[in-house]
Amino acid sequence: MDPSEQARVWGAYVTQERGRATTYPPTGAVVESDGPLVRTHYGTHGTVEHRPLATTGRRELAELVRRQQKAFAGRGEPVRWKVYGADPPCLAEELEVAGFTPDAQQSLLVAKFAAMPRERKQGRIRSGVPDARVRELAASGGPHARPLAEVEADGWAAYGQGGRGETVILSDRGRSLAVGWAGRAADSDFVVIGGLSGPYPELVSGFASLAKKAYLMGHDAPYCVAEAAGELRSALAKAGFVELTTVRTYRWAPAGDPARTRPVREIRDGEIGDGLWDRLYGEFGFRPSTSTFPGIDEPVPSFTWSLDALDTPDGAGDGDRLEALEAVIRGALRDLAPPGGLLGFLDWQHTGYLFDPHRVGGPGRPPWPGAACPDGDYYLNVHPELRFGTFGHPWEHTLCVWGEDLLAAVEGQLTTLLGEPLRRRDRTQV
Repeated sequence: MDPSEQARVWGAYVTQERGRATTYPPTGAVVESDGPLVRTHYGTHGTVEHRPLATTGRRELAELVRRQQKAFAGRGEPVRWKVYGADPPCLAEELEVAGFTPDAQQSLLVAKFAAMPRERKQGRIRSGVPDARVRELAASGGPHARPLAEVEADGWAAYGQGGRGETVILSDRGRSLAVGWAGRAADSDFVVIGGLSGPYPELVSGFASLAKKAYLMGHDAPYCVAEAAGELRSALAKAGFVELTTVRTYRWAPAGDPARTRPVREIRDGEIGDGLWDRLYGEFGFRPSTSTFPGIDEPVPSFTWSLDALDTPDGAGDGDRLEALEAVIRGALRDLAPPGGLLGFLDWQHTGYLFDPHRVGGPGRPPWPGAACPDGDYYLNVHPELRFGTFGHPWEHTLCVWGEDLLAAVEGQLTTLLGEPLRRRDRTQV
């Protein structure tokens, strides 16, 4: 790759990858713009990204940096800010003046998929879902451009609308030896490596599928980029990667301990909330059907209301009444959850979420995941142990609420909004 092509590739990378606008924020995150900057708040930490800054006076730049510190300090979030070798030197200087600490410098490397040598390798490269061993390998290396744990936590939005990700594993005789992960945003020319657990350039061959045109991807991606230093950089250079520029991460943390979990996170295998659907089938007799009602063995105590009162003759629905109902449910659920406590939102045949109701909803926070009233599928808002909750049935058009404390908080208001309950199950019926 000659210097003129490198310059063209860098220009494309800047346009397509730096400061990319996010239509759908990562799970549990809030994305905000501040002039040329894109600030992402994850609850546990934050990042600042931007395209190359236009010529800015030092005073204006210093004010911009300190404004970001104030925003992250208000949320108790440590922040990471990447600075590239092509950025104005005064940016790094202002960050250090403001108290940011630089990591070791890395190289931003690029290679053409078509020009990568096919090296003889030991073991087998395969795509796979990360397991405990893979996550251990990923956490032991680094620093990585995007840690695997964060990519997993980002969920389906990790690479933007239409984007795709891939985790590839080098294994020998059934044992995982190394792991790499990468992603590609739709219409991008670049497969971006999030990390490699060691100097194994053969892992890059596993990302070739991401480079191919696929549904919503627009076109083939000719380039692969990676951040690397030391032994990994040397290994990638031998595999055909060349340096576009340098990159250095600057870090700053406000006083205090940051939150350890995001406000919202996907329910994953082996974690809190895993198995909730199994329990609903087993303990609540969940029976999905468009004609067999009710959809569960409604627990004691529980009240079930018809949602017909939300309908209007024109079919548009009573938006004000629906909004009031959702506010009643959310307020009661929030009051029942202790500080730091969790609730679950389940959407049949879709991703489920765990969330802290005290950290969602309202300005500057991620939205409350889901709703109480069903919109085409079964919706549930539940305590992780199913002690109380709501069950919205889309076909019966009903809302079941169970748990003594939750019923005590919502019964009067829901009856005012929806009318008398369709069914009641209380202690006298046991």
